[in-house]
Amino acid sequence: MKIFKINSDTDFNAICDDIKPQITGKNIMEKKANLNFFYIKDIKAAAANILKQDALSIGAELVCNDGVILGKEQTNALLVANDKQVQILAKKELLQDFGLKNLANFLKLNFIKAKKPEIMGVVNINEDSFNAQSRVNMSNAISKIEEQIQAGASYIDIGGVSSRPGSKYCGREEEFRRIKDIVAEIYRLNLDKKAKFSLDSFDEYCLEYALNHGFKMINDISANLSLCELGAKYNAQYCLMHMQGDPQTMQQEPHYDDVIGEIDSFFQDALEKIYKFNLVDVVLDVGIGFGKTAEQNLFLIKHLEHFLHFGLPLLVGASRKSVINAYSPSIIKDRLAGSLYLHLKSYENGASIIRTHDVFEHKQMFDMHLAVSELGVW
Repeated sequence: MKIFKINSDTDFNAICDDIKPQITGKNIMEKKANLNFFYIKDIKAAAANILKQDALSIGAELVCNDGVILGKEQTNALLVANDKQVQILAKKELLQDFGLKNLANFLKLNFIKAKKPEIMGVVNINEDSFNAQSRVNMSNAISKIEEQIQAGASYIDIGGVSSRPGSKYCGREEEFRRIKDIVAEIYRLNLDKKAKFSLDSFDEYCLEYALNHGFKMINDISANLSLCELGAKYNAQYCLMHMQGDPQTMQQEPHYDDVIGEIDSFFQDALEKIYKFNLVDVVLDVGIGFGKTAEQNLFLIKHLEHFLHFGLPLLVGASRKSVINAYSPSIIKDRLAGSLYLHLKSYENGASIIRTHDVFEHKQMFDMHLAVSELGVW
């Protein structure tokens, strides 16, 4: 007998391909192989005591304040349970009071991560985007786009205006002047058949022009829900992004009492309105760098998995942003390594679309990550 300590992130199914257990048993054991953390804020003491006992009875655990057993009215708590235990607790707590029915309904939700991320390349048709390397004009835009598609981008995000902190909108006429010829050339060359194109805009006129020329996504940082009617008209994908304030003010001391809870409520309220337009192809973007401190940006990436409960794809764009500079002082052109790290963590935590200026490097990084992830054992 030989014993080896292997990586706990090793694909369970790849291990089973080597061991070849009985199929029914494999399906049962797979649910025990993944550990979940659920952080519960302000749970009533009575509910915490019930949940604690139910968790312990099946081998799970609830971590709560030491004053709960002595009569403390409420606490924050951490539920630690594998997939199988989560299923059991969801059924148990559905029969309880003290708010545990709400917990049960949350536990029943699916938090499904993408097997492989899609890469969205960034192309900016303006002179004031924060990353000079992403800027193009009519003479080199098409070659840049084709290069990104060849490198592995399945999305191309075209922008005619900057949304960097402090930027001002140039106006519809100027935005349209910048984008119209390149959008038309993309359509003439049938590049929209090789990748999904999005327009990074909140202007209805510019967006409709793009949608009429093969574009398939509205990437709207303003969360202007009136654009959903346009999206439904063209059966387009709509990216709903969270931003506190606007580009001119968003980085002036952004504040949240509960950053995850507040963004969650924003998505919940917006989606209720969006679905009234019969627009179902929606992507969520927590808005890294849009009205958040550096720490809040990292916090959102670390706990991105929470937002999977909406059952929608998550997009993250942290490419070369100032959050990297906050922890590793660097100018924009030297932030590739930080971008790769943040985007890898975003994917591991639930993102399925990664928006980046550096398509080739990201495709290579994800190819290597997936190759390692899919390895089993001997």
